[in-house]
Amino acid sequence: MRKFKKLFSFVAATVVAVTSLVSGSSIGVSAAETTLITNGGPYTGDESYISTYSRDEYSKQSAFEIQFKYNYVGIPSSYDGQKYLGYNDTFEFVVFDANYQGWQKTTVGPAGVDITSAPDIMPSANTTYSVLVPISTIEEKLATGRTPYAINLQTGNIGTSRISIVSLKYIKNAYVQDEFTATGAWTKGTASDMTVSPSTAAIVNANEWNIRVSAFDLSAWDNPTVEVTATYNSTSNNVQAEILVPTGEYDYNGREIYEPVVANYVSRSAGTYTYTTDLSDFKDITSFLACYDKCTVTKIQVYDGQNSPPPPPPPPVPIYEIAEKMGVAWNLGNALECVDSNGNVNEKAWGNPKTTKKLIQAVKAAGFNTVKVPISYLNTIDGNNEIDNAYMARIQQVVNYAYDMGMYVIIDIHNDGDPSTLGSWIDITKTGSEFEAIKNKFAAVWTDIANNFAGYDQRLVFEAANELVNHTWSNPTATEYSNINALNDAFVNAVRNADGTNNKDRALIVVGFATNIDYTIAGFVKPYDDMLMLDVHYMDPYNFVGDYYSTTTWDENASYGGKAYMEAQFAAISEFAGNLGMPVFLGEYGASNKNNTAQRANYAYWLNYYAADYDIVTSYWDNGATGYGGSGLFDRINNTITEDGQTIVDSIFAGYNLEANPHY
Repeated sequence: MRKFKKLFSFVAATVVAVTSLVSGSSIGVSAAETTLITNGGPYTGDESYISTYSRDEYSKQSAFEIQFKYNYVGIPSSYDGQKYLGYNDTFEFVVFDANYQGWQKTTVGPAGVDITSAPDIMPSANTTYSVLVPISTIEEKLATGRTPYAINLQTGNIGTSRISIVSLKYIKNAYVQDEFTATGAWTKGTASDMTVSPSTAAIVNANEWNIRVSAFDLSAWDNPTVEVTATYNSTSNNVQAEILVPTGEYDYNGREIYEPVVANYVSRSAGTYTYTTDLSDFKDITSFLACYDKCTVTKIQVYDGQNSPPPPPPPPVPIYEIAEKMGVAWNLGNALECVDSNGNVNEKAWGNPKTTKKLIQAVKAAGFNTVKVPISYLNTIDGNNEIDNAYMARIQQVVNYAYDMGMYVIIDIHNDGDPSTLGSWIDITKTGSEFEAIKNKFAAVWTDIANNFAGYDQRLVFEAANELVNHTWSNPTATEYSNINALNDAFVNAVRNADGTNNKDRALIVVGFATNIDYTIAGFVKPYDDMLMLDVHYMDPYNFVGDYYSTTTWDENASYGGKAYMEAQFAAISEFAGNLGMPVFLGEYGASNKNNTAQRANYAYWLNYYAADYDIVTSYWDNGATGYGGSGLFDRINNTITEDGQTIVDSIFAGYNLEANPHY
C-alpha cells in the first residue's frame, strides 16, 4: 500500500544549532514589525553564534531592528588585523550564499552600522541602544553574481564584554507580492534550473525530489492559486500530482514537515495537463513543494485568483465521455445510507466507523476513479422539504474527500424508497394525490441537493434513487412502472431548474424497477434529456452472491447466473440503453465473503470483463464488513485494503482492462 502521509523536509541554511531565545516568526505576519528575539543572552566571546535567518524568511522585510545593552563593558578585541573598530563591532550580521560562500560581515555598535572611521561611542552598562540595519546593506556585501541565501547573527569582537539583546525585530516594508511564473523543464530525479519572472517575487529550487517555491508573501491576496503545467510522455497510472505545504511541525532531525493541500494521485495518458490548487486556506505560508511524478514540469504559475480573471469554463463533456472517464467505481456502502431502529439516519448504525478522508485516499490508491456515496435523508428533511444543514455539511465533507482528489462522485437518495426501512416515504404503489405529494417532495428534495452542490462540476453525478420497488420486489404493475418514470422525470427537471450553470449539464443517472435488468427493459421510459445514464444492478446468482446462503462456488457454466447468462444480460441492457442514447451504469455487484476469495475474484473478473466489452461502468458494492458474509475490500478501521480485497481488486481491473484472468 502507498503511504499517503508523506514527509518532505528542507534543511535551513545553518551551520550550528540555533540557541537563541526565539519568541516569534516571520511567517505570514502582516504587521509592520515581527519580533525575533526577546531578552536574548547575555553573550560572551568574540563572534559567538546567535541565530540564522534564511532568505525565505527575510526576503519581504526591509530591515533588522536590534536593541541591545552591555551587561558589562569590557575591553574589545582587535578586528582580524584590520582597522580597530572597538565598540562599533558589538554585533555582526554575516551574509552567505547557497554554497556557504561569502561570509561577509556588517558590523553594528552603539554608533550605528559599519562605523569604521567615526570615534567609538563608549557604551554605558545597562543602557539600551537601538540600531536599524537595512537588509540591503547586509546583502550587498556579497560578491557580484552571488545570491544571498541566509544571514547569521553573531557577536562582534567584544573581548571581555558581556552583551544582551533586548529585542531583535524584522521591520516590514511596503512590499506587495507580485504574481509570478517559474518556467523550465524539471523531471523528478534530476535537479534543474527554473527561471522566475519577476525574479524578485520568489525563490524556486528545483531539486531532484521536488520543486521548492519560497520567499513569497500571500497574506494580502484574496485567493492565492497555484497552476502547474506538466507533460507526460507515456501513460502513467496512479502517480503523485500534489502541492504540499508546511505543517509547522518538525521531524526528529529538525526538518520541517510538509503535507499535501489535497492528496492527489492521478492516471494520465500522454499529453500536457494543468493542475490548479487553491491556497486560500494557506495564506500564512512562505513556501510550498510541487511534487509531480513521471512527467516534466514546464511551468508553475502563482497568482491571486481574485485579481486574475478565471479562465472560461470548459465546454460540457458529453455523457458517453463522462461514462468512459468514470471507469471502474466503488460504493461506500453501509455509511451515509444507514438508518437506526428509530428510522433516523446514523452513519455508524450498521457497525462501520465514521468515514474518513484516509479511507477514500486508500480507495483512490487502489485504482478506483469513481466513488458512489449512497445517502438516506429520511428524518433530516424538514417541513419545507429541505435537508438539515448539519447533515448536508457532512454529506459535502464526504463528497469532497473524493472530489478534491479529482475523482468522480455519485450521490443518490437511497433507503428513502425502501419499503422495509422505517420512515421511508417514496412509495411507488401509491396513486392519485398521494403519489403526487410524493413526487413533489421528491422534486423539492432534489432541488435542495442540487442547489447545495451547484458549484461542483461534471465530476459530481446525481442518481435519482436506489432500488425503487413494491413490497414483493417483483411483478411491477403498469402503475408502478409509470410512477418510477414520473419520479425520473421529476428528478431531471428539478436538477435542470436548480441553481447554477453546472446543474444544466450535470450527468444524471435514472433507474427502472428494482434496478433489475429484465424489469427495466420491460417498463423504463427515458426522460427527455441528453445527459442521462441508466442504472441497473447485478446480483446473480444470489445463492452465491448473497450474505445468507451457503453456496461458496460460482458455477460458470450454469444456465442461470453463469458466464453465458451474465454476458447475455449485459448485452441486452447495453442494446436497450444504447438505442436510447444512454450509457449503462452497473451500480451494484459483488459477492459476499464465505472464505472463498478466489471464487469471488473470478466472479468479479468475468463481470468486469463482459461489462467492459459492452461499455458498462461498474461499481463494486463494499459494505465495510471484511469477515464472513461481508463484501468489504477495505479495512475501515485502519483505512487500508485487505489482502483478500487486493486480490479481488486486481481481478476487477484485469477484467475491465480485458486482460488475462489472474486466476487461470
